[in-house]
Amino acid sequence: MKRIFSLMAVCLLTLGLAACGSSPASSGEPKDYVTILTDARPAEDNEDLVIFHLKDGAYTATGGYAADLTEEDIASQGAMCLQVLGLTEEDVEEAAFSVSMMNVQSYGLAIVKPADGKEAAVTEGLQTFIDGQKAAQENYLADQYAIAKAAKLATVKSGEVVLVMCEEQDTVFSSIKNALA
Repeated sequence: MKRIFSLMAVCLLTLGLAACGSSPASSGEPKDYVTILTDARPAEDNEDLVIFHLKDGAYTATGGYAADLTEEDIASQGAMCLQVLGLTEEDVEEAAFSVSMMNVQSYGLAIVKPADGKEAAVTEGLQTFIDGQKAAQENYLADQYAIAKAAKLATVKSGEVVLVMCEEQDTVFSSIKNALA
């Protein structure tokens, strides 16, 4: 009887270790950054704020007023938002991002897969965005300054750089991080 329990314990341990060794990030399957951002943020943000997606040099947009934009509008507004985030197209292999362009709201979400050798440029650009938001709101709107001050910027295990600056930062950041794991 002890032998059977020992054998079962070894089998369970082996299965557990095997399960730990396989993860979605290591499978090489592409991640849908737009869906990850959409699922992570509140429905109100999805209704009000566009998510831009940049991949292979082309922009797409979803959510907010995206249905009202032409392809030219999407490209120009996507490029402008990327620039506001402190990034260039050369820094990015793929990215999904949403930024408020209103000076009365500290808001920015981004999942960025840096281009080869551009990890530092991406992190620095996004940190510059955070610092700019803090400086803009510090003596202007206390609630928006608190949001900017608490912004989260991290590189996750799968290599993407994640920026979260919004009212529900902890919840949104956890959701994005879990989806990228």
